[in-house]
Amino acid sequence: MDRVLSPQQLNKQKAKTYLIGALAVAGMALGFIKFKSFVKPSVDAGALTIAVAEVGSLEASVAASGTIIPEYEVLITSPVDAKIEKVLHTAGERVNAGESLLQLNKESSLIAYEKLTEEQQVNRNKINQLELSLQKSLNELKTQYSIKEIRIKSLETAVAHEQSLLSIGGGTEENLKQARLNLKIAQLELKQLQNQIVNQKAMMQADLRSLGYEINIRDKDINEISDKLRKAAITSPRNGVITWINDKIGSELREGDELVRIADLSSYKVEAGISDNYADEVKVGNVAIVRINNADLRGKITHVQPTIENGIVEFAISLDQKNAPQLRPNLKADVFVVTSFKTKTTRVQNGAAFNGSEEQTVFVMRGKTAVARKVKIGESNSEYVEIRSGIKPGEKVITSDMQEYMHLNNLEVK
Repeated sequence: MDRVLSPQQLNKQKAKTYLIGALAVAGMALGFIKFKSFVKPSVDAGALTIAVAEVGSLEASVAASGTIIPEYEVLITSPVDAKIEKVLHTAGERVNAGESLLQLNKESSLIAYEKLTEEQQVNRNKINQLELSLQKSLNELKTQYSIKEIRIKSLETAVAHEQSLLSIGGGTEENLKQARLNLKIAQLELKQLQNQIVNQKAMMQADLRSLGYEINIRDKDINEISDKLRKAAITSPRNGVITWINDKIGSELREGDELVRIADLSSYKVEAGISDNYADEVKVGNVAIVRINNADLRGKITHVQPTIENGIVEFAISLDQKNAPQLRPNLKADVFVVTSFKTKTTRVQNGAAFNGSEEQTVFVMRGKTAVARKVKIGESNSEYVEIRSGIKPGEKVITSDMQEYMHLNNLEVK
């Protein structure tokens, strides 16, 4: 027969149950801690890249992309409308200054030259005819002027004679007035002739000047075509290598069409482009580093395009070593525009562990344990990252990607 337990007994039984439960939980917690310490997170040292923090100089830079091109490349265009008659060289051949490259059929330009020359001869004949005609008219006016002067002298004599007759009673007042009127008319006609002569001279000079201007314009046209015909003998303006040539014999050419490109492959430059986010960092005179197959070539920015296209700022770099053996036409290269230079700063080799944030967590080696640490990052380039705080020179820093371990404070490196 069951007994009813007293309240005191029930309380003791509950306390005993709680104690057993607490001991079980504590045991499990202790076991978990021991298990955790036994299976401590670890990483294989061979999978890591580790760099030692050091004190040194650092050139901060921003990345761009570039293309190697010949520093001097000449583009030869057709000086006249013509046809390609003969191709004397092919792309890739080296040529010397003055060496013939192409022969052009310039018949249409020769016809135009001959037409202008004939028109000019007609104009020169016109100016001779105009001079003769104008001179003839001027001579006739001068003759009339001389006759008029003689006539005036005769009329002056007649006036004096009438005055003499009137004084002795042999003439009349009417005859004297008529003589004086005839003289005045003759004097006015003489003045009119004088003005005609002046006007004729001015007209003659104006007509001659006008025709002279036309002749000068035609002379310039003739000289221009003559110069183009002379240049139609397509020759190399300098020593170099043909990078491209129009080798389509018989093809029609218009004035200005491209014929040949000649480059001096002993000297190179770099044309580069960078995101417009860094437009303020790209200035004429700034140092730039061009990296080709792990070899660095230094130079300076010589020109920056004033316009931005498709979010890209284009600029040109003049290399210090223009004929380095690594340089090849149209070779792509990494470019780093130097933005600042620091000396005696703490630096670590750049790697995937650094994400560009000013403050981030990295792992620092302490014996065989990698310990997570907050650090402040300064300037950087493709090789080094500046450490402003959090790491001292001599400490070993894991520079490989540790993103999957960022939830841990430390882990073992085996």
